Amino acid sequence: MDLPLAEDLRRFLDGGDDPVEGALIVAHIVDETADADWARDEIGRLADAVGALGEVTPRRVVEQFAGQGFRGADDNYYDVDNSVLDHVLRTRRGIPISLGVVLIGIAQRLGLDALGVNFPRHFLVTVGDLLVDPYAASPTSVENCRRWLKENKVDEAGAFNIADAGDIAMRMLNNVRMLVQRRGDFSRALELSDYQLLIAPDSYGLYVERADAWLGLRAPEMVVHELEQAVRYAPDEAMAERLRERIGQARRLQSVVN
Repeated sequence: MDLPLAEDLRRFLDGGDDPVEGALIVAHIVDETADADWARDEIGRLADAVGALGEVTPRRVVEQFAGQGFRGADDNYYDVDNSVLDHVLRTRRGIPISLGVVLIGIAQRLGLDALGVNFPRHFLVTVGDLLVDPYAASPTSVENCRRWLKENKVDEAGAFNIADAGDIAMRMLNNVRMLVQRRGDFSRALELSDYQLLIAPDSYGLYVERADAWLGLRAPEMVVHELEQAVRYAPDEAMAERLRERIGQARRLQSVVN
C-alpha cells in the first residue's frame, strides 16, 4: 500500500524526540488538511502567554493549561478529530493523549521537563515533579492512580512507564485505528496499521488486529498471512499455538470462500 507520509514518519523515528512533531505527523495521516505550522505556532503562543506571567513552575503551567479552556471531550469522546492536534488546539477539547501532547509541548517550550506516561486507558503526563491528568487538566497522584488500577483490576506492571515520542505516535494511531475498525472501515484501519508497522514491526497484537480487518474484508488468505506474522512475534508458545489454531480456521474458511 502506498503511504504518502511513510518517509516523514521514518525520519521522525530516526531522530525525533519531540512528541508534538510525532503527533503532527499522525494528524496529517488522519486528516490531510491538518495545519501543522499553525499548530506549532499556537503551542508557542500558549507557552509565551504562560511565560509572560512571571516565574514558570509546573503547577503554573497546568493551571494556565486549564485556564485556557483545555479539557476532555466528554460530548464527543469517540470522534476521530480528537486525535488531530490542530483540531484539539482550536477547540480546546481532546482525549487524554492529544491533550497530553499539547501540555508537553507547552511545558517543554518553557524549559521544563515534561514526559508522557503510558498509563493504561488514560494517558498521563509529568511536568517537573508533578503528575498530571491532562483530560481533567489538573494534577493527580500515584496513589490515586494505583487506587484506580486496583478498582478496575488492572495490573500495575508497566502502568507508569515513560512514553517516548514514538510510543506516543503509536498510541495515537492505535486510538484512531480502533475507532475506524469498529465502524467497519477495514481498509482505512489497514492503512493506519501500515503506518504503525513502521513504528513497531514486531507487534504480534497488531498483526492479529490486521487479521481481523482482513476477515472483515472477506479475504481469508490475508487473514492467514497476518496470523503467520503474528506467530513469528508471539510472546510465548501458548499464544503461538492459539494463533496456529486460528490459522487453521482461516484456511478452512478460505476453502469455503474459494
